[in-house]
Amino acid sequence: MKKFVPIIIAVVLIIFIIFLFFGKSNYKFLNSGNNMSNKSADEIKNYILNMDSFSAEVLVTVTSNKTTNTYSLNQKFKGNQYIQELLEPENIAGLKVQYDGTNLKVDNTKIGISKLYENYKYITNNSLWISTFITDYKNEENERNMYEENDTIILNVKVKNENIYSSNKKLYIDKKTAKPVKMEIQDITQNLKVYILYNKVEINTLQEENIIAFKLNEIENMI
Repeated sequence: MKKFVPIIIAVVLIIFIIFLFFGKSNYKFLNSGNNMSNKSADEIKNYILNMDSFSAEVLVTVTSNKTTNTYSLNQKFKGNQYIQELLEPENIAGLKVQYDGTNLKVDNTKIGISKLYENYKYITNNSLWISTFITDYKNEENERNMYEENDTIILNVKVKNENIYSSNKKLYIDKKTAKPVKMEIQDITQNLKVYILYNKVEINTLQEENIIAFKLNEIENMI
């Protein structure tokens, strides 16, 4: 009987290690968003509408009456804190906007100029942010709808009392990954004015309590 004890202990240890490994793997799996592939459209919609944090590389194309311009950005937010950095075009790259929930700081890293706007209240009115879309979708209960096309979930909202150039917004979500793919913003005549393409999207992965890279007491002499 004694000779079987080490074998039993070894088996228990192996089972424990396997359990521990898959337990950790499943924890990462559940938190990565990859398990959303078997969720319903409503579950994925609620997942997007209730995200706590978001980061992505964003390609924005803005069309006016005469010109079309494309910009490459890094966007990140957690709660009510935001960071956006302009990557391209090269001639204006380096512009960085940071919002700590109350104050807005604008940096031009190329020429070393910074400006602070205290008690700034308009960050959530910026249509380039996916959080603005979420707010609009939640508020406009009678002007929103959801539908599916193939493997894509589309959230559509018409925004009242909005700039005529961004009165209708559509967010396209990959049903397999539950991640935003693109956003289209139309004017009042349904002409496409802003097209946003999302790359390297991460949702609910930012763990830091404060993602802002500046502290107000460090820049008091700047204003």
